[in-house]
This record gives sequence, C-alpha cells and structure tokens, in this order.
Amino acid sequence: MTDQMSRNQAIIACNPNAVPADVREQWVETGKQVYAAVQEVQDLPDGYGFRLPVDSAMLLKVATYIANERLCCAFLHFTVDVGSNGGPFWLRLTGDEGVKEYIRSMFAMHDLLNEQVVNTAGLR
Repeated sequence: MTDQMSRNQAIIACNPNAVPADVREQWVETGKQVYAAVQEVQDLPDGYGFRLPVDSAMLLKVATYIANERLCCAFLHFTVDVGSNGGPFWLRLTGDEGVKEYIRSMFAMHDLLNEQVVNTAGLR
C-alpha cells in the first residue's frame, strides 16, 4: 500500500462526543425515528440506500439527523435523493473500504430497522 493510499483511507470510528451535548439525546432519537421509517434497503457497492416516506417532516428529520451524524461518523458519505413528481426519497450511506461492513454491523447490533425490511433486504 502506498503512502498516498493510506492517507486517502478514512478511519472507521465513531465519536459520539463530537455531537454537542445539548443535542446528543435528540440526535439519537431522531436517528431511531428515521431508521424505523425505512421502507426498503438498497444494497450498494460501498454502502446502503434507505428508502423513506416522501413527506416534508421526514425530509427535515433526515437533515437534522445528518447534521449531527456527520460529526460523530466523519467517515460516512451521506446522499439525499428526492425524486421528482413525488418520486422516491432515498438516504444513502456510503464510504471507503470497510464502511459497508461497519454499517451492516451497526444495524444488526442496534436493531434499528423494521424486521420485515431487514428480511426482505437479506441483511440477516
């Protein structure tokens, strides 16, 4: 591995203390609400996509969640994709090598997704 490659690879480690203490509890609760609302999981080469209900309240929750989650988990790449004409709303979490496995283990450990969604996606 070259020095350039090692510099470009992110360290996969979360730091909950990077989220301001006065919003930490809200951040955790908002994350639970977002992931409980997931309707479908999309397997991506470098992470996962989560289809969410298309409504303004969920868009705001996702924005609030990302604003803090990016502080905790700086190695994650967040993409929000809202389709035209009422099309699907996706939150995609991706990253460098190892991130997909990390995401999968966190969802399994914390039981964040609806059981039917997990089974349909083959995440267990």
